[in-house]
Amino acid sequence: MGIQLTQFRLYRYACAEECEHKLLVRVNRPSYPNYDQSAEDAAEDFADSAANHLRTWWQRWLLPRDCQREHESRLMNVLHETISEELDGPGLRELLVWEVVIDDDPIIGAASTEEDFWRQLNNYYGPDALPTSARQVVSHSVYFLTEQDGAGDLRDA
Repeated sequence: MGIQLTQFRLYRYACAEECEHKLLVRVNRPSYPNYDQSAEDAAEDFADSAANHLRTWWQRWLLPRDCQREHESRLMNVLHETISEELDGPGLRELLVWEVVIDDDPIIGAASTEEDFWRQLNNYYGPDALPTSARQVVSHSVYFLTEQDGAGDLRDA
């Protein structure tokens, strides 16, 4: 059984190296039976469609507030594991997120400083269980959108 997965898709928008904007969207990929390739394809298409809908909305309504230029977008990463409750709720906000790879698995968390991120990571793994290979962390200032955001008030967007 292909299990339901929450995906965090990190996109980079840039224009001729003059500016850079990053968007993080959270979408769900439904579960599917392993023996059914068309069901797996449909589950992936569902997540792709949700991500594209959120991206298109952000490009149309929010990105022009910050920058009127034409941008090219690129998917930077798809992450499945988060250590921050802040990424569980609704979006429609700017966040500072941190990305680290532990045992070949990328992990994302929201924290105001790198020290806070490491504290969260230590709490997630336990003080003695954090692999020593996990030492290179990358930060991203992002606009965060989720599939839940259509239920909120857009005045704060």
